[in-house]
Parts: sequence; structure tokens; C-alpha cells
Amino acid sequence: MSDLISQISRHLRTVAEVQHIALKTGLLPLVQSLQKWQTLRMQATHQALLNDPHHAPALRFFVEQIYGPQNFGQRDADIVRVVPKMHKYMPDKALSSLASALRLQALSFELDYAVAVKLKEQATSRLILIDRQSYAQAYLAGENLPLRQEQIALLNTLGVNLRDAVAVKGVTMMLALSKHPAKVKGLHTLHQFLQSGFKAFKKIPNSELFMQDIVTREQCLMSLLFAQRGGNPLPYVPNTEITLET
Repeated sequence: MSDLISQISRHLRTVAEVQHIALKTGLLPLVQSLQKWQTLRMQATHQALLNDPHHAPALRFFVEQIYGPQNFGQRDADIVRVVPKMHKYMPDKALSSLASALRLQALSFELDYAVAVKLKEQATSRLILIDRQSYAQAYLAGENLPLRQEQIALLNTLGVNLRDAVAVKGVTMMLALSKHPAKVKGLHTLHQFLQSGFKAFKKIPNSELFMQDIVTREQCLMSLLFAQRGGNPLPYVPNTEITLET
């Protein structure tokens, strides 16, 4: 089994393990609510890219497919089923993109769970409010700056890998032609995930500048949060409330 295949398997196990812990501790609904709030935060932070028709699909891919609260159980089950033979169906560039996406998603879920734990600890009742203030407090309480830096670095790596994969001659056509076979083999969800990422990046005029814009803004936001100077740097987005079960 190649190193890329081993990485993909490891990242899938990480996501499954943290999801199980979140479910067992009753915090999965809070994690999902947190992810919804973070989706709004990222959209607000990168509103200019979201308003650009060339960049919007790629930004939505990151926000919805990596950081969002979607249930990726079917996609992950698809991957587990074909992991041993995946190298036969996909070029290394595509496998690198998938490995990067899953690593970023695994780390992001771990960090989201850590924030959810702090939000619960901060709350004075079963009703938990997720807003700029409570999120910033929970974010900082995790004291995990190295992991936050790694998260942003992984985001950039994913962007580079997607750019390189899109540049491979024939990869877009290969994905288009494999849509029906993937559906027949029960891999439709995995195929949709990969195709949406490649199609989104195909539209970007300059993917290097696109990623530089996102990474710079995210690094600046992170630095300001940890510096705790000049007020709360998070954009104003609608609050989210959730009542935890007893």
C-alpha cells in the first residue's frame, strides 16, 4: 500500500474516532452548530472572493466540503471500500488532493471538538450561545497555536495539490467519463466530492493568488486572536444557539 493510501486511511480513522467521541459525550450537535457558525464566519471573512464568479465555487468548496457541518459518512465509506485499489483509479496528483483534504478535515474536526468542549465549560446553562465573544474565548482557551498554524498550512497545501491535479492533462475529462461507472460501483458521493473540487479550481484565473488571499486573511485573523490586542477581530455574523440534552 502506497504512502498516500496509508495517509488517507489514517485520516479517515481520525475523523471517525473524534466523531465517535463527540457522539459519546453528547457534543456532536454542538460541534455541528459550531461548524455552521464557522461557515458564516469564513464567508464573511472572504466575502470579496465569494462575490467573484471565478472564485466563489472554490471558496464554497473549502467552506462547505472541508469546514462545513455536512455528513460525510457515505463519502468516507466509499473511500474505505476502494482504498486498496484507489491507486488504479486515480493519478497520484488526485490522491494527494484527497489526502490533503482528509487531513485538513480531520484536524479541523479535532479543533472544532476542542472548541465545543470549551463552549460547554463556559456556559452557565444548557443553552449555549455561539457568537464572536464566546467563540473567541473558547478558541483561545484551547491554547493550541501550533495546531491552528498547521490547519492554515494544510489549507494552503490542499490548494496547491488541487492546482497541480487540475493541471494534469486529461484529469477533468477522466472525472467526467468516470461519473457513471462511479455511480454504478456505489462511489457516487466520493466522485462528486473530487469533481466539485477540481471543477471549482479549474475556474480560477490565478490559483496561487487565490490561495495567498485566503491564507493571508486566515493567518492575520489567527494572529490577532492570539495577540488579544485591539478588540475582537472576528466579523459580525448571526449568532447560533443550541440547547444541549441532559
